[in-house]
Amino acid sequence: MRIWFATAFLASAWLFGLGYFTPVHLVAWIGAVVVAVLLLGDVPVRLPRRGERGLALLLVLPALWLAPFPYCSMPILLSCGLLASLLPVRGTSMRFVTRGCLLASLILLPQALLLLGYQNLTARSHALPHVLAAPVAGILRLLGADVALDGTSLVLQDTGVTDRIAASWELLWDPATASVVAGGLVVLAYLASLRRHAPGQCRAFLRGAGVLLLVTLAWAPLRLALLVALVLQQQLRADVAAFPNVGQILVSSWVHAVLVCAWAVVLGRLVPLPGPRLSGAAPARAQASRCPARLRRRGAVLAAYAIAVAMLVFLYCWTPVGERKAGRVMVVERHSAWEPTTEPYGTEVYGEAGSYNYAAIYAYCSQYYDMSRLAADDPLDDGTLELCDVLIIKTPTARYAPEEVEAVVRFVDRGGSLLLIGDHTNVFNMNTYLNDIARHFGFTFRNDLLFRVGDPYRQQYRPPALAHPLLQHVPPMSFAVSCSIDPGSSRGSMVIRNVGLFNLPPAYQESNYHPQAEYRPYMEYGAWCQLWSTVFGRGKVLAFADSTLFSNFCVYQPGKTELFMSMVEWLNHHPGRGVPRNRALWILTALVACVLGCLGLREKAGAWILVLSVTWCAWSVAVGGTLHLHGRALPLPAKKQSLQHVVIDRSLSTVPLFTGAFADDPEGGGYGLLEQWIPRVGNYTSRRGGMEVLSGDALVVICPTLLPGPQFRDALLDWVQSGGRLLVFDTPDVEESTANSLLQLFGLTSIHNAADQEDEPLRLAEPSLETPLQAACEIQGGEPLAFWGEVPIAARTRFGDGWVTAVGFGSLFNDASMGYHWLEPPGEPQLQRYEILYALLRAALQEPPER
Repeated sequence: MRIWFATAFLASAWLFGLGYFTPVHLVAWIGAVVVAVLLLGDVPVRLPRRGERGLALLLVLPALWLAPFPYCSMPILLSCGLLASLLPVRGTSMRFVTRGCLLASLILLPQALLLLGYQNLTARSHALPHVLAAPVAGILRLLGADVALDGTSLVLQDTGVTDRIAASWELLWDPATASVVAGGLVVLAYLASLRRHAPGQCRAFLRGAGVLLLVTLAWAPLRLALLVALVLQQQLRADVAAFPNVGQILVSSWVHAVLVCAWAVVLGRLVPLPGPRLSGAAPARAQASRCPARLRRRGAVLAAYAIAVAMLVFLYCWTPVGERKAGRVMVVERHSAWEPTTEPYGTEVYGEAGSYNYAAIYAYCSQYYDMSRLAADDPLDDGTLELCDVLIIKTPTARYAPEEVEAVVRFVDRGGSLLLIGDHTNVFNMNTYLNDIARHFGFTFRNDLLFRVGDPYRQQYRPPALAHPLLQHVPPMSFAVSCSIDPGSSRGSMVIRNVGLFNLPPAYQESNYHPQAEYRPYMEYGAWCQLWSTVFGRGKVLAFADSTLFSNFCVYQPGKTELFMSMVEWLNHHPGRGVPRNRALWILTALVACVLGCLGLREKAGAWILVLSVTWCAWSVAVGGTLHLHGRALPLPAKKQSLQHVVIDRSLSTVPLFTGAFADDPEGGGYGLLEQWIPRVGNYTSRRGGMEVLSGDALVVICPTLLPGPQFRDALLDWVQSGGRLLVFDTPDVEESTANSLLQLFGLTSIHNAADQEDEPLRLAEPSLETPLQAACEIQGGEPLAFWGEVPIAARTRFGDGWVTAVGFGSLFNDASMGYHWLEPPGEPQLQRYEILYALLRAALQEPPER
C-alpha cells in the first residue's frame, strides 16, 4: 500500500511542479516529493560497492546544473541518496533516506518521459478519438445519465438544461493517472528484480502489470463519471442563467491529486507485488567478484549504454539550423487592415491607430534586415516573392485569392520562408483566411482563445533549458490573448508548448469575439501549442498564435522583440542538413541499445543505480553538446544600423508598468504609458536589471526606492563618462525616494520639500510649453530645463561625454495623468503633458545643441 501511495504522490508532484493545471505550487511540489521519499524508505535496495557509488555520484553532478525545474528533482534525489549512502553515519534513519531518495528518483524518470509524450499528444488534439469517446458515452448511460455524443462533446440532459462537457484525454486519462501507471510498472519491475535468483521472476512482474492495467481500464471511466457528476452538481448550485466557473473542478490539481491517491488505495488492495527475498531492515551491498574480465565487460556495457543514451537524447533534441540567407524580409500589407506597419510610431497619432500597429517592430527589425512591404495594391505573385527571403503574413482581414495562396506555397516549396501570425477566436475572420494558406503545410489555427488557469490574463512563459534553437535568446515573457495551433498529424516541432491553459470558443455576440474568462465544462485544458515550426519542400514555415505581442504598446516588454527577431532569424536560414533521413529508426535503434545495455547489467547488484547515474551523465553530455551547437549555428544577427537603445531600470525602480495590454496598477499609479511613449521620439526600450541596465545607450530610472551598491555606482560613473545618458524621474509622492543616491554622483540634487508655487504652471525653459502642476521636487544644480514659478524642477548636466537629467515631477507622467490606457484618445490636458514629456526626452536622450 505504501509504495502505491508513494507513486501517487510523485505523480501528483508533477502536477504542482509543472503547473500542469493550476499554477506552479512549490510547497505542494516539495511536500509531495518528501512524503513519497518517506513512504519508500522501507523498500529494500541493493547498493553497489562504495567506490561505484562514489563514481555514480560524480556522474550525476552535471545534471544538477543542467536539469531545469521541476525535472531537477530526479538528479537531486539520486545524488542525495548516493551521498547519504557514502556518509560515515550509520543508522536506520540514514538508510531510510538513502532508499527513499534512490527509489523516488527511479520512479520519477519514467513518469517524466511519459508526461513529455502526453503533452505532445494532447497539444495536438485534446479530443478523444471516436473509438474511445463512444464507449465513454455508453458507460455514462449505464450509470443513468441521459447523454449523447456530439462530435467531441458529451451532451447531457439534466433538470431540463442541456450541458456540454468536452470529451478530452484529460477527462478520461489525466496526466496523473498516466504517471501512476508508468511509475507502477517500474515499481513492479524493480520488485521483481529483487527475486533475481528465484523462479517466476518474469511471471510475477507480468501478473502484477496485467492486474495494474486492468484496474486502470476499470478506474478510468469511473473517474470520468465522478468528475462529470461533480461538474453537474456544481452546475445545479450555480446561477441557471450563466453557469460561471462550474468547470473549475476539472482544472484543479488538488482534485486530480486526491483522485490518484484514492486510486492508490485500490491498487494497493488489488495489484499483487512481487515479493522480494530481501528484508527491508538494511540495504544489501554487492559482494560480486572483482574479476578483471567481468569488470571490463561491465565497463564496456556501461560505456555502450552511455553512448546509446547520448545518441538518443541528441537525436531527439538537436535541430539543425542551415545556412543563412541574405536577410530580405517582406511584410504583407495586402488583405490586412489590422496592425499595419505603415503608420509610424511617433508623436502625432494616438489611440488604436497609433498603438495597435506593427510600426515599432518593423523599425526595430530594420536594424538587422533589409525590410520591405508588399503594399495593398502590389501583386502577390512569383515575381514579387522572388524579392524576399522571409515572407511575413499577419492578421489578414480579407481572403487571399487562390492564385495568391498557390504563389505563397510555391515560394516556400522553392526555398522561401514563411511566418504566419494569427490571433484569438478568429476575430475579423483572420484565422479563416490564414488557414487557407496553413492547410497546405499540414496545420491550422484554431478558433479559440487560451486563458491561464488561476489568472486568465497573466500567462507567463519561460523557455525551457533545452529548447528549440530560436528560443535560446528569448528571456521569460508573457502572452497576451493567444489562440492555439492545431498541428494535426503533420511533422514539425512545437517550438512553444505551454501547460496550465484552458481554451474557450469564440463569443460571436462580442465585437472582438472575446469570451469571458470562465471555467466552462466544454473547455479543453492542459498543454497547447502556440508556436509551430515545420519544413515544406526546401523552405521553412512558422506559425505564431498571438499577434498582440508585437503591437507597439506591447512589443518592448520583456521577450517580445527577442521572440520576433528569433523567429525571423530562424526563417532567414535554409532548412538544416545533417539529420538522419530515418530519424525515427535511429532513435528506435538507440532505444533498443539502451534496453540491451540494461539487460546486460541485470545480474549486477545495484546495477540500476549505476545505470541511472550513467543515464544522467549521458543526458548532460548530449544536452550540453546540443546547446553548444544551437548557440553556434544561430547566433544573434549583427546590426546594419542602430536605433538608440533606452534601458528602463528594474533594479532600483519597482514602479508598476504594463503587462500585455493591461496596467499592472489599474488605479493609474504606475508608469506603463511613460515607458510606451519613450520610443515615440525615435528609439527602442527594454527592461533590464542588475549591471545589464548599463548595456544600452541611455538609462531611464523612474522614481527609484532602492539604493545602488558601490560596484553599481562606480560602473554608472564610468558609463556616463563614456557617453551614456541617464534620466531620473522623481516625485514628492515617493516618500522613500533614492533618486539622490544617483543624482548626487553628478552634482544634482532633488529636494522633496520644495515650496508650493500655488497656481503657477509648469513651464519649460524651451520650447515655451506649460501645463498645470500640483507638486514637484526642486532640482538643484545643472542647467534648468523646467520651472515651477521660479523654482527649477528639471535640469541636466554634462559629465564627461555623457549627460544626466533629473525631472522632479514624475507623477505628471503616471498612467492616471497620461490617460490610464493607450487605447483611449487623449484630451487636451494629456496632449499638453505628452508634448512636455517629448521635449524632456529629446533634451535628455538626444544630443543637446551646442551652445
